[in-house]
Amino acid sequence: MNTEQSNVKEKKYQKSIQFIKCLNKKNKIDNILKYLYNEFEDWIFCGLYLKKETQLEISEYHSDKIPCSPIGMNGVCGQSLIKKSILIVGDVNKFKNHIICDINSKSEIAIPFTKNGKEYILDIDSKKLNDFNQIDKKYLRKIIVEI
Repeated sequence: MNTEQSNVKEKKYQKSIQFIKCLNKKNKIDNILKYLYNEFEDWIFCGLYLKKETQLEISEYHSDKIPCSPIGMNGVCGQSLIKKSILIVGDVNKFKNHIICDINSKSEIAIPFTKNGKEYILDIDSKKLNDFNQIDKKYLRKIIVEI
């Protein structure tokens, strides 16, 4: 990703955060996911998984396809939650135990967080290889605070 592309991505996130901060509480999570999904043209899934016992169940999402749910803990989302760290996967086909919900998914970012004592994952898939980087990590962390 060149400097110009990085600047464009950063500006999109800054605009997104301004929009998100203005949202009222009613349907806030849905509106955040929908806004992000529509703002980033290569994203094909933007959603939240909730940990329930030993698996993850879809909570809310925006996508053209119905996501897999429930899913095991061995995929990108589960491993992110187990490790309690953000996982950026440049090529999901090279990730051992990747759970294929959409064959068009090429890269993924999974961000674990806790809210009201429940464990969640913000999961985003892209149709583009290596679509996620430190810019995404930085701004998506800020967006999670607004959820």
